[in-house]
Amino acid sequence: MDPSDNLIDTIFDGRYRIVRQVGLGGMAKVYLASDQTLGRQVAIKILDHRHAADAGFVERFMREAQSAAKLNHPNIVQVYDRGRVDDAYYIAMEFVDGVTLKDLVRSRGPLEEAEVIAYGRQAGSALRFAHRNGIVHRDIKPQNMLIDAEGRLKIADFGIARAGADAGLTEVGSIVGTAQYLSPEQARGQTVSATSDLYSLGVVLFEMATGRVPFDGDNPVNVALRHVNEQPPRPSMIR
Repeated sequence: MDPSDNLIDTIFDGRYRIVRQVGLGGMAKVYLASDQTLGRQVAIKILDHRHAADAGFVERFMREAQSAAKLNHPNIVQVYDRGRVDDAYYIAMEFVDGVTLKDLVRSRGPLEEAEVIAYGRQAGSALRFAHRNGIVHRDIKPQNMLIDAEGRLKIADFGIARAGADAGLTEVGSIVGTAQYLSPEQARGQTVSATSDLYSLGVVLFEMATGRVPFDGDNPVNVALRHVNEQPPRPSMIR
């Protein structure tokens, strides 16, 4: 049984009152919680029990969370804490009350040019700050970009993708769901760098401007390899 089940309305780790589940991914569940010590809302990301059983994965997950906690920037979701409750490993982070950029584009279609520029600048500022501090995101995509009520963009999950990338996943397993945003070097299985994040950001800008990604399809490996072998269409030919 997953130790993160049935947490609603409980006090987690003696400090966080769990309010509701707000997200579910391949590695973790995310809950909205109330920090009883500091009196603020936080997001609690609890590692999936299957990954929690892998000591090497847990070590990377916690180490990368510690690295991400050093990133204090207005366009980066702040990591506050990390910890363990029995067999549940977690990260406490800033809660952003808003929508993902993916949901925004899905609901509205292509965004206005001014919005594309504004969000692009904010994302670029966040990446520049992270890269200067030696941290590469590795999984830049609109699902990891949150827009709050004031229109501020915040990038989430800095460092978290690194834990999965180092876990010995197969190429197919590592690109499912995000192949549309992979850089060519990621698709080839080569070393990832800051420029990989910038390529992925370019794909996000393309999607904001056109309402679609440059390369898509049912087979994630084939989609990833299109980033290597094909030239993307001009956005002006789509809008």
